Amino acid sequence: MTSELRVDKIVPVDGVASDSGSNPLYLGAGGVVQVLYAQTRTQQLTTSNTFTDATNLFVDITPKFSTSKILIQFHTVAQVNSSRARFDIHKSTTNARLSAHPSSNNTDYGITAFEGNNINHSVNFSIMDIAGTTNNIRYKVQFNNTGGNNTYIQANYSVGTLTVMELSA
Repeated sequence: MTSELRVDKIVPVDGVASDSGSNPLYLGAGGVVQVLYAQTRTQQLTTSNTFTDATNLFVDITPKFSTSKILIQFHTVAQVNSSRARFDIHKSTTNARLSAHPSSNNTDYGITAFEGNNINHSVNFSIMDIAGTTNNIRYKVQFNNTGGNNTYIQANYSVGTLTVMELSA
């Protein structure tokens, strides 16, 4: 008896190389190298107008390549009681938020924001980063309320998720 194996392609465990070009952040990435995930139902409140860490919504990743792209996806249900709620991702190795806005007051700007009064909002976003290292990176969700009013995440104990994917470059 003989066996035969036929495949269209074999993908290396370290992923597939992507295009090259002048701005690697905006070019197509290769294969998925690793995926990490955090999930919580812990409702959290902040009245701070400076960015606050979201409880249990962080991922530690050790990239296999410093050139890898990191795709970050976030979801939660949030409620704001007046003013504006803002959301961002903090990167440990640069000690900065990924919105990359030069504001030095740590209250303005974010990846996404919404306003309202006692309204639940589905908050969803994706953002691409470049690893820049093969050392451990912690990506964590941060949020605030610009007027010092109540902002809840995982409102009504809904599920908050953070997914971090390393993509070969």
